[in-house]
This record gives sequence, structure tokens and C-alpha cells, in this order.
Amino acid sequence: MFDWENDVFLSTWDKKYVTTNLRPGSKDFDAEGFKELQKEIDDSGNAVVFCALNRADVVGRIFDQITADMSPEDSMETFKRLREAITIVYPFLGMPSCIPACYGIIGVIQKRGSQYASDDRLRSSIITQEDLDKGKELRQRVYHGVGNSEIFQLMDKYFGDLFACSTAITWGYLISKANEHVFTEQESHLIVASAIIALGAARQARSHIKATIGLGNDALVVKSVVNVVRKLAKWADISIDLPNVDECAEELYVNMRQQLK
Repeated sequence: MFDWENDVFLSTWDKKYVTTNLRPGSKDFDAEGFKELQKEIDDSGNAVVFCALNRADVVGRIFDQITADMSPEDSMETFKRLREAITIVYPFLGMPSCIPACYGIIGVIQKRGSQYASDDRLRSSIITQEDLDKGKELRQRVYHGVGNSEIFQLMDKYFGDLFACSTAITWGYLISKANEHVFTEQESHLIVASAIIALGAARQARSHIKATIGLGNDALVVKSVVNVVRKLAKWADISIDLPNVDECAEELYVNMRQQLK
């Protein structure tokens, strides 16, 4: 791993592009501490949690840490997973929360060499009817059993353009395409759920915990995510309301049993 504080290129890059939005008194990157968290949650999940906690500045250092001893080929695959994780959560978190992560990763690539990343694109430059159709299908699978059908109908009625945009772009153009090339459906949704949990959006977090368990992610895996979010939120000095995974799972099972009646 590079010495970011003493490397002229990286320290200059970090100050110019990556850490410009940090609050005064923000804690420094803890390489050894975060290495322990990698045993509990996938690197892609870790990255989006930091973005949600407004600490996307450390994502470049995480990419540096986990790829330091990798071959160019393995580093490229890791890069793709981090890139797509950030890409699929940006509609939930917003660009300002994600851009420092992108800039930090780019800094590492500029230092190490372009062969350690990839400039391929998974998507066309236009949104298509196919994106909308795939978005509808994926959203239906994700929220099956969650119990949000009534509010979704009202969203479609009163905020129709926003709802259509979310369907076509978030679920169709972004997430569905990532599922075709990089993630399984379970992986991508666990990443989305991780970001929303860390964001502290309590109601949405409960819905997405139910959704991700419904898609096949084990409740124990989701508990690991919540545990990591708890630790990182404490590190970041942020207080958030964390859902009870067991309660969410039980609500899911009740909803699914009712649908079978």
C-alpha cells in the first residue's frame, strides 16, 4: 500500500480532489482496523457504507490496500466491483456522497498504472424501453413480500416522473446491467441495502432488509452488515437508527404467508 501522507503525488491528489469536503476533526483512515472489517462484509459493501456515512474519502485508500499485492488482472476485477457498487448506489446517496470515492480510486490508478483498472462500459449512452422493462421486473422481484405496494401505487400516481425515473434508471439501466455483468442479484441488492442502512433512513432500511432476505441473502449476513455499519458509524461520529434484522425477517415471512392465502 502506498504511503499517502508522504507520497507527493497521492498527498497532493488527496488534498485537491478527495478530502476537500471533510468536516474538521474527521478521523484518519485506520488501515489495520478496516482490514478486520473485511472479514465481516464484502469490499463493495464496505465502500458504499463509507459513502453513505459521508466518508467516501477513504474508499481510494481501501482500494489501494486490498489491491496492493494483486496482479493487474485481479486488481481490474476488484476495480469493476467497486466501480459498479458505487454506480448502483448513487441514486440512493447522491453524487456528492460518491464522487470522493471515485476520485480516490482514480488517484491510485494514476499512481499504479491503468492496467490495474478497466475503462470498459457496461451500458449504452441512452436509456431504452428494455431498461424500463427490466427495471419493472427487477423492482417487482426485489419488493415482493416487503408490503410496499400501496405506497408505490401512490408514488406512481402523484410523483409519476420520479417513480418512472427510478424504475428505468436505478433498477433498469444501473442495477439490472450490473447484475448481468458483475454481480448476482443477491449481491447487488445487499450492496444497496448496506448503503441505505448506513444512510440512517430507518423505514427504507427496514424495507430493504426484508427485500434482501427475500432475494436469498441469509439473515446472518445482513446482521454482519448492520454490525459493520454500527462500528463505522461510531468511528465516523454519526448516530443512526439501526433496524432489528430478526424483526424485519419475521415481517417478511408474515407478508409472504399472507400472499399465499
